[in-house]
Amino acid sequence: MIDFEIPQFSILKKPPKTLFSIGNNALLKTKMVSIVGTRRPILYTKEQTLKLSSAFSSIGYTIVSGAAMGVDALAHTGAFPNTIAVMAN
Repeated sequence: MIDFEIPQFSILKKPPKTLFSIGNNALLKTKMVSIVGTRRPILYTKEQTLKLSSAFSSIGYTIVSGAAMGVDALAHTGAFPNTIAVMAN
């Protein structure tokens, strides 16, 4: 369970009461960018997603995405280990 405040939640009308995490919680305190997209990307989209996520990761950003196949998975691959997967409850 996360035991610190996440400032980004202050703009939400109904922020989650509880968050659970596995992994490096320090990533929640870094600069973040979200990359999401189709589950069936074409070759160009695959290449650009990997390049973009890797580029952001290399300058200190954490990539936030879902946990679906396709663009989500590619974003995590390109940014690893600076990546956060968001999963529904």
